[in-house]
Amino acid sequence: MHRFKAQGISSRHLSKPKWVNPKDRITQWNIVRGDKVAIIAGKDKDTIGEIKSVNRDTNTVVVEGKKLAKKHVPKQPGAPEGIMRKEMPIHYSNVMLLHPDTQIPTRIERRQVEKTLDDGRVVKRWTRFAQGTDVEIPKPSQKYNDRSGDEKFSTTPEDTIKQTFQGVSLDVPPFPEGLVKELRNPYKRRTNVSA
Repeated sequence: MHRFKAQGISSRHLSKPKWVNPKDRITQWNIVRGDKVAIIAGKDKDTIGEIKSVNRDTNTVVVEGKKLAKKHVPKQPGAPEGIMRKEMPIHYSNVMLLHPDTQIPTRIERRQVEKTLDDGRVVKRWTRFAQGTDVEIPKPSQKYNDRSGDEKFSTTPEDTIKQTFQGVSLDVPPFPEGLVKELRNPYKRRTNVSA
């Protein structure tokens, strides 16, 4: 609780995560952020959602819009009544990936597949398959902040080559001498170094 007070955050908003023994942590995760999953247990049983985040330390996932809990917070524009809805974590074992063709929850098996890259190299990669079939379950593409092409390259190559720094002579200090005297510590002992 004192950790949160030191950060200036109330402990009501950030609860301490449940500790999981390292030997009980899942080592090979088949579920990643952006996957479509079916919830197979809990209050949102038999519903489908998208993985928002994955916590490998506590073996939990957060599914977007599922397992909502009410959080009482100080009144603010986002929550005028003082009650916010927040997605709570769901244990890894309570969600299943969907079959890409039938959209039915399915078990997963991992296989090592050889792929040929554009430059001709052959690499081995672990991929996810629906159990007992040859249907590959692709990993979702990463979501980034989409920017238009104009924003990415807003500076023209000619502007980057042009020299704009004119240089400064070292004979004159970069700010007035009176300011240097003001900033000096008057209580500091000065040692007279005579050469």
